Amino acid sequence: MDKSIEEEFLADSLSGSIKITSYIALIFGSILGFFLLNSYFTEGGTSLFLRTTPIRLVFIFTSMVIFLTAKRLTKQRQLVYILTFYQALMAVIYLLTLKQYSSLNYFSILGLMTITLAIYLLPNRIILSQIITVLFSIAFFVDPSRKLEGLQPHEFYRIIAYQAILLIYCNINHCWAETTKRKTFMAKRELSALSSKDPVTGVYNRSKFDEAMDRWISFSKRYGHPLSLILLDIDNFKQVNDNYGHIVGDSVLKNVAAAVSKSIRDTDIFARWGGDEFAILLPNTNVRQARKMAERIRKCINSSSFDNLEDITCSFGVAAYEENDTKQSLLRKVDDLLLRAKTSGKNIVIS
Repeated sequence: MDKSIEEEFLADSLSGSIKITSYIALIFGSILGFFLLNSYFTEGGTSLFLRTTPIRLVFIFTSMVIFLTAKRLTKQRQLVYILTFYQALMAVIYLLTLKQYSSLNYFSILGLMTITLAIYLLPNRIILSQIITVLFSIAFFVDPSRKLEGLQPHEFYRIIAYQAILLIYCNINHCWAETTKRKTFMAKRELSALSSKDPVTGVYNRSKFDEAMDRWISFSKRYGHPLSLILLDIDNFKQVNDNYGHIVGDSVLKNVAAAVSKSIRDTDIFARWGGDEFAILLPNTNVRQARKMAERIRKCINSSSFDNLEDITCSFGVAAYEENDTKQSLLRKVDDLLLRAKTSGKNIVIS
């Protein structure tokens, strides 16, 4: 029901859907290949074989193309287009094949139900699968079913009932499976969020920040883009804990984190570094821009209220990534600058 989370789920499941589509296309194409081989031995040389072979070859060729090219897809919309086309092709190919026969037997009904199940095996949007299977069923009962030998009226209606039951089953099974997939995705999503967030402030934890640093340092080293780091520390935080207790101390941590979060960009990575220290990684930002941001954050914290506590301030160290820096050298550099800020009167930015 949440569109953004649904899109996130579809993006996360895209590779799995592509793999399923690819291998199902290979299996379906191979099965029809065996049917073609069987027809060669039983009907080879007849006009019926000559009429049905080109139709079946179209499906076999399309299946092989989908098997070979599906893995190159990068967007959910592309997959939906291919799946819809393939499902419709399955139905059309079967109906065209039946049209070549002058009379049919009850194996044709089995084929109808098999194709219906096959359509629902493909991970397409449910509404598209429903439209294709309903139209396919109607087309079958309008034309090919009339060729069934010895079919009585009551048997005709019974077959329609069986097909309706099959469609209901396929839809219930599809909805149950898709609901289960989404519940599993949400559980993994929540678990991932818990493992990457600091439990007190709700911002990223140090482990998540380390991953981001490794990734962005590698990116800056490869492409030469600027990268800056801010390390900030709450001034006199130990006194807050000693005088007011850890509950008030945790409240101060939360308020500082909220003030910083309001002042940074969506692309910046903000984390609790440990204790009363926080770190901000600023991609595509030079040291001058990073210093301006640190000053803005410092002023924002100064002007914020913290449960009637006065004089809650922070000290800042700001450094930029340089060509020969490693993660450790950059952290050491910014930590030294923060220490200088603490020993130079606090509530200042040193870069």
